[in-house]
Amino acid sequence: MSAILFDRDQVDQLEQLSDRPDRLRGSKLLWVDLHDGSEFSADQVADELDLNDDTRRCLATPNKKACFDDFGRYIHLTTYAPQEDEEGELHALECVVGQNWVVTAHDRPIPVLDEFADRVSGSGDTGSLDGPSFLAALLEWVLGAYTAAFERIEQRLEEFDVHAMRGEGADKDIELLIDMRREVGKLRRALAAHRSALVALTHPELEALGNKGSGERFESLFTRFEATLQEARDAREAIVGSFDVLIARGGHHTNQIMKVLTLTSVILLPGALLAGVMGMNFKVGLFHNTSLFWVVIAIIVAVAPVTLGLAKFRSWI
Repeated sequence: MSAILFDRDQVDQLEQLSDRPDRLRGSKLLWVDLHDGSEFSADQVADELDLNDDTRRCLATPNKKACFDDFGRYIHLTTYAPQEDEEGELHALECVVGQNWVVTAHDRPIPVLDEFADRVSGSGDTGSLDGPSFLAALLEWVLGAYTAAFERIEQRLEEFDVHAMRGEGADKDIELLIDMRREVGKLRRALAAHRSALVALTHPELEALGNKGSGERFESLFTRFEATLQEARDAREAIVGSFDVLIARGGHHTNQIMKVLTLTSVILLPGALLAGVMGMNFKVGLFHNTSLFWVVIAIIVAVAPVTLGLAKFRSWI
């Protein structure tokens, strides 16, 4: 699917761009998607739609970051969408939008775009949308991809916390948190880079391409963007919370070790003290009674169960 012509609830795939109507107006909307294996090239689309050289280059080679340009007759937006099967990976999506036509370009498969294509091609009155409204609907799905990415990170953090609370962690636990922190930071920076573009889309001058309805959709989209950006902050704070859980688990483990060492000291210290006193080189009549040696040994041995019993009774262990 490279070129689709929507006319209200009718959907036609075009084999040639020249098959499109001479004038796109009313309920007609043309969508051209450039990708690997596409029947059309960036130069063909640029010639047919009279796009300038900068837009032509971007369709062939995506921009390195999110950006927005208003050329009067059309607008050009570069957005980045996260991949579901490649954690932290972002792929560029070029969007060129006129009043009744939309051109998208990408060099790798983008699941969110495929899902969107299935949605708009399957049913609904897509042709009644103008170009900017179509772009707003597409960007809603892009923001949804970011939300899904943050939810996947939250799920991984939940599993990490449960794993840590059970004390089943390994030495690589901290590295997992570092990787997730970098992933969230990368997604947040990529998402925040869309701010200037989305602010520009809310300007009233764009009503020359769309209408009041599309302007309202962009305002709603910007609100959705702010909410998604808050999800990025929440994910970052959740990672810090997981780090606190990891530190608490380490502290608990240290406390257990100290408890064992303390209890061992309490058990051995009385016996060591008694043995030290009885081993002093003083001539006391007490030492002439050899049976007292076994009494001392019995007392030393009895200290251990008495200490353990007392600790158990006080719920120290």
